[in-house]
Amino acid sequence: MYFGVGFVEMFLATQRTYWISKGRSRAAAHLVFFENFIAMFVIYQVANNLHNNWGLITAFALGNAIGTYINLEKVPF
Repeated sequence: MYFGVGFVEMFLATQRTYWISKGRSRAAAHLVFFENFIAMFVIYQVANNLHNNWGLITAFALGNAIGTYINLEKVPF
């Protein structure tokens, strides 16, 4: 689950940055709205359930990295 959340979060963040660079501010603003929901979910989970669980941290970080890579390398712009 943390891998998936990390993937989606970074995929959206990378897409937002791309849209900002292309002047698509309305689309970027919509993505920021959804990114904030994801960020609040992550903050809540970390605050309540982490307890030195490095597996969760690693899964989330790996999801972030792969989400960014796929968006930059595999999604045609």
